[in-house]
Amino acid sequence: MTSKQFNYYFGNQAEQFSFYRVPKRLFTDSKFRNLSSDAKVLYSLMLDRMSLSLKNDWKDDQDRIYIYFTLVEVQEMMNCGHNKGVKIMAELDAENGIGLIQRVKQGMGKPTKIYVMNFLGMENVNPESLIASGDFPTKEIKSSEIGKSRVPGIGSQDFPKKESNNTDISKTDFNETDKEKINLSINHRARVNSVKRQKEMDRWMEYRDIFKKNIDYEALMLDDPEQVSELLELMIETTCSEAKSFRINGSSVPAERVKERLLSLNMLHLQYVLETLQKNTTDVKNIKAYMLATLYNAKNTIASYYQSRVSHDLYGRKREGWL
Repeated sequence: MTSKQFNYYFGNQAEQFSFYRVPKRLFTDSKFRNLSSDAKVLYSLMLDRMSLSLKNDWKDDQDRIYIYFTLVEVQEMMNCGHNKGVKIMAELDAENGIGLIQRVKQGMGKPTKIYVMNFLGMENVNPESLIASGDFPTKEIKSSEIGKSRVPGIGSQDFPKKESNNTDISKTDFNETDKEKINLSINHRARVNSVKRQKEMDRWMEYRDIFKKNIDYEALMLDDPEQVSELLELMIETTCSEAKSFRINGSSVPAERVKERLLSLNMLHLQYVLETLQKNTTDVKNIKAYMLATLYNAKNTIASYYQSRVSHDLYGRKREGWL
């Protein structure tokens, strides 16, 4: 491998980047001792992907969050071949591995749902042990919530006495007809929400395929896999957003115009964006907004950018006596 000279970080430059978080317990808990480092990294990537599921309300009828993470994406993110990608996934799944993920096939050409399981095993976890382990800061565990699972007694601070004897005004003789109506209503809402989530998921996957084709994604991944992946997710998220407008260069731009611009980008535009992001040395406070603005402006600024570089290479060298 050819050695490359990378630049130093100066001042607060590191704050302009986003990072993946790897749970400390994956390395300190003995039950994860036989899990490979690749599997731990992939599990962390899947944990990060859950934030996307939350935004899109990808939940099943039992309110359980699931994600989409295809084998192709595993190969791209982990920079590995098909066989190794399959092996890493197998280490994590419930059938062949440790059980940190559960995969549910949908059939009909649809991607597999992946449930990312809680690595803490919360059913047997003592809240005080979380503080000691370092997985969660002390401030995130409220002492007022520990030990309050039982119903308080009559006349307690949580339930004043006058409220505890209020059964005479409630409907205690709840008949079967009422229960059936409520169940039908709940089931109907669940079906509607399920259909809505499925349509939204299909929409995201459709735009993912469109953008990958437009920017020649596989070839582009050879340049900077992490940055390209982030740009792709930002483009999909923006295009599928229900926002009416976006803040670009300090101005409010209609959402439709932003989406139209993103859908018109090709591989050359993305290469230009990557080069622009790499050359930036300023302290960016909102990296996501900066990346979106760079993508939006790419089509209008790419020609001037490369023209200035040609002019500099040609006439600058003449002035310096090189030509």
